[in-house]
Amino acid sequence: MQGYQEQGYGSTSDERDFVNLNFASEYSENFPKILQALGISLVVSSYQSHALMLLRSRADTLNCSVKKFVRPMGLSVSEDRLLVSTVNRIVNFKASDMSRSSVVSGNLDDLDALATKLRDEQRDTTTFKQLRSEQISAIKQCDVLFTERSSLTTGTLNTHDIAWGDEGLWVVNSSFSCLATLSSENGFTARWKPHFISELRPEDRCHLNGMAMLDGKPRYVTTFNTKDQQDSWRTELNGTLIDVEKNEILLDGLSMPHSPRCHEGLVYFCNSGCGEVVSYNPTTKTRSVIVTLPGFTRGLTFFGDLMLVATSHVRATKAVSDIPLSASHTERDTVCGIWVINKHTGAVLSNLKFKGDVSQLYDLCIIPNTTYPEMISGDDAISAHLYDYTQEVL
Repeated sequence: MQGYQEQGYGSTSDERDFVNLNFASEYSENFPKILQALGISLVVSSYQSHALMLLRSRADTLNCSVKKFVRPMGLSVSEDRLLVSTVNRIVNFKASDMSRSSVVSGNLDDLDALATKLRDEQRDTTTFKQLRSEQISAIKQCDVLFTERSSLTTGTLNTHDIAWGDEGLWVVNSSFSCLATLSSENGFTARWKPHFISELRPEDRCHLNGMAMLDGKPRYVTTFNTKDQQDSWRTELNGTLIDVEKNEILLDGLSMPHSPRCHEGLVYFCNSGCGEVVSYNPTTKTRSVIVTLPGFTRGLTFFGDLMLVATSHVRATKAVSDIPLSASHTERDTVCGIWVINKHTGAVLSNLKFKGDVSQLYDLCIIPNTTYPEMISGDDAISAHLYDYTQEVL
């Protein structure tokens, strides 16, 4: 395991709390075969476990590589880029053929053979050398390597969904009940808020959480209610699906909705408190339940005719707890896992269930064109010797 050693504000109190977590899972026999056949892998965030999990396949076997982050939530993935939101940062990883090639070639195997300035007696301890060796071994097994290129410090925005749009990186800023864009110049630029939110204050008034992009812009969002007071959703639920362009409530009375996604003319979202995935037709203004699962649905993505859904254990919280799922299930008989669904029929084709300490998942994304990716952060040992650069004629 190559852990992401994030320090400072929001860091976990004891590294052992992470290392000793049990990330064990069981899965349908066809789960890794589906990933392999499609030429994809999955990345899933678990804020409760302070972890990002890469689900990878090889020889009909599933592998789960775990990376440490502090409260990771929203994910955004493209063919060569992977972004993750943490408690107070957005971290940007980019696929690097150059870095991977330098490791695969064996040029970095012998630390003592590197130039003197690339070595450091204080840094290069036995532990450092061991971690570096483990990371080199992991990279040699991967087919795509993502390396950390940058991060933006935002403050605690309680960032939920994130996505690239025509105007840059959009985030759901739950703390300020708004949608925002990010840049290196400031923490965030507020771009839109629901019409019932009177002012921008870090009070998480309606628990704005989900964002669906359409044609390069945010088009739909989900909230837990329509109130305008601090933490109002913790005592009163009335979930909504909102049209951003019209600033109009399309659906209300939902149960803790999450993860709206635009797909083939429909808007899909998780009616999480009911364990449902729902489709909404913006033309006919009708909705349909696609599937009901034994867990708190949150995290949704598509690949062709397949719909992939994450579920979490239902749990007692300080927020309103009288949701349909908690009335019909206990934490013990709900599932924390990932489901592969036929989007047309709602039939479950495959699933993965976490059996250890992982109980809460937030986001789920497909990593295309790779079945065995790897990630290296700026704090990992081998990162000191990885380069990704271009050059002009010299």
